[in-house]
Order: sequence, then C-alpha cells, then structure tokens
Amino acid sequence: MGLFKSLRSFFSGYRYKINREILKEYIEEVIAFAQEESLSFCDEFYLVSDGAESDKLHISIINYDVPCDDCYEVEKSMRGIIIFVNEKKSYDPEQDEKYYTAEDLISFKLINYPELFILINDQIAPASLEQYKIQ
Repeated sequence: MGLFKSLRSFFSGYRYKINREILKEYIEEVIAFAQEESLSFCDEFYLVSDGAESDKLHISIINYDVPCDDCYEVEKSMRGIIIFVNEKKSYDPEQDEKYYTAEDLISFKLINYPELFILINDQIAPASLEQYKIQ
C-alpha cells in the first residue's frame, strides 16, 4: 500500500498550502534565480482555490532577456520576465494572460482566491516552500 501512495504522490506533484505573500516571495525567488543564472525558464506550477482541481490555473514564468533559439515566432519580440496564466496544461504565448510582476498576478488574477490556496508543482519540490507542504 505504501508503494501505491508514493506513486500517486509522485504523479500528482508536490502540494503546498500558501497565501498571497508566500506566493509573491516564491515567484520573486524563482525569477531572481533565473536572472542570476541566465535561465530562460523560471518555473511552471498550478494554483488551486478551495481544492477544486478542475479550476486549476496553469502558471508559466519565462525570462525573455536570455536568448533562446527554439522559441515560437511570437516570442522573438518579447522581453523581460513574463508570467503566463491559463486554465489548461499547455503554454500558449499568444493566448495566455500575461503579467509582468508577481504583485500584478496576485492583485488582478487572484482577487477572488481565498486567503489560503494550493500551489502544485509537478516538476520540483521547492526547498523554500517545504514548511507549507501538504502531506
């Protein structure tokens, strides 16, 4: 039974119960790291309010100040850090909502989110969010 629980946890990602301030700090941290290391990809995760998995927001954060040879045509003119938001798994720079700071994302897109919500990261387990991990 323990193996099944471990596999289910692995495939569903790492979950953290956070608030807006924690999200802001986390986004600023991953952006700063990407800028310091000259990485084009900052992070990708989901936000879920009230445990409604069907209402996930897909967040992709891209650093366009780093040259990238394999970007979409529409991305070639983009500059700076852009936070893309949609309600599907795939990233679409032409259709996704765009935010340029964590503060804007939180102030405009998450206005109706509850005080506490869930961040799901299915790629990594961020050390800075460890204390908020849902077991």
